[in-house]
Amino acid sequence: MATRIPDNAARFRLAEVAELTGGALVGADREVAGVITDSRRAAAETLFVALRGETHDAHRFLPQVAEAGGAALVEKGAACPEGLARVEVEDTLVALGALGHAWRERFAGRVVAITGSAGKTSTKELAAAGLSGAGVSALATEGNLNNRVGVPMTLLTLGDAHEVAVIEAGTSEPGEIATLGAMIAPEIAVVTLVAAAHTQGIGTVEDVFVEKTDLLRARIEGGVGIVNGDDERLRRCEGVRRYGFAEDADVRVLGWRMDGPRTVARYRLGERELEASLQLVGEAAALNGAGALAVAQALGVDLEAFCRGMGELAPVAGRMTPRPAGEALVLDDSYNANPSSVLLALRTAARVAEARGGRLLAVLGDMKELGALSEAKHREVRAEADARAARAFFVGPEMAAVGDALEDLELDALLAAIGPLAAGDVVLVKGSRSMALERVVEALVAREEAAA
Repeated sequence: MATRIPDNAARFRLAEVAELTGGALVGADREVAGVITDSRRAAAETLFVALRGETHDAHRFLPQVAEAGGAALVEKGAACPEGLARVEVEDTLVALGALGHAWRERFAGRVVAITGSAGKTSTKELAAAGLSGAGVSALATEGNLNNRVGVPMTLLTLGDAHEVAVIEAGTSEPGEIATLGAMIAPEIAVVTLVAAAHTQGIGTVEDVFVEKTDLLRARIEGGVGIVNGDDERLRRCEGVRRYGFAEDADVRVLGWRMDGPRTVARYRLGERELEASLQLVGEAAALNGAGALAVAQALGVDLEAFCRGMGELAPVAGRMTPRPAGEALVLDDSYNANPSSVLLALRTAARVAEARGGRLLAVLGDMKELGALSEAKHREVRAEADARAARAFFVGPEMAAVGDALEDLELDALLAAIGPLAAGDVVLVKGSRSMALERVVEALVAREEAAA
């Protein structure tokens, strides 16, 4: 389900909007409060941004905006109702970014931006939870609002009550991180991983490296760069702080263990050691916690309180969420997948199964948007699953192209193949968002709970 764009109360005069966006004001100048992209929220004081896409054109909703008494940001040549106060621009998406950046420039607090092929959302959420625990008022990107619409709309929600903004940036095409980075202008920029993700749109993994590290180049003067020091490509970055398991990491993961459903991670920052008891599961949780701690260190907040705050973060649905299933455990990592995140999930799930004294079973779906790398990466993931899991099941046409798999998700057939689960068993379920493997999670949990 798409994340709802949060409301904002950003104030501009229409003449100012025209200046910021390079547009032309048509009608009388007046103040607007609240930038919106949904015409259903139009009111007398709002500014509606009419966005165009491949399959939609929001200019068709301008009559409703005019009827509500609102103003609009429109593209030149668009048909507009008579009397609609508006600013006409070449591209409303670019103009929205300009407004988001302008509002960020008015923000007196500190700005953190996070990107990466995997781990960016969990690192963002851990950072926000940690800051809350440390008594810092932080605004964080909601859900997956990490694109050229979500980022400026998030920036526009910044207010006087916020001390820190933690903004997530995503990409699916070359140049997107550079665009978002310029918009965010972060003081602290974090890159969590460079891996084969979105290679269909971006190119090679080296191209992904260039794309992701554009965020480091977007830092304001005197800003701090933070990277995953376990990533061989990111280790090439100079003038940055590193986190990870590597001995030379500025924030080092000393180890992690499972304590019931929690992950207890130990960290070293210089001469100081800290421990965090996280509700998230496994190696990825410990690593993402280190990334969040590096942010906390750069911000200069109370690190012990920050660790306690990270422990308050509940698992996000579909992101390595532990789901009891009778006496077994399902690890729901169905939200998304790329090769690196699948390999990490398999390592973590194997550790969890070992700690529970049960088998590891893996249900893995297609990893989308890999382009020319798809066949090799699906073979690599299948081989790792076969090596680590007692039994592995594969779903999707790309998995089927390189070995035995259910080309389409047939729940009854898959559940029958998995068979009954025993006490201590762990089932990892992971695939790209379009595979909708959360259906497998729900069916397994329901079946095992009913049989318990």
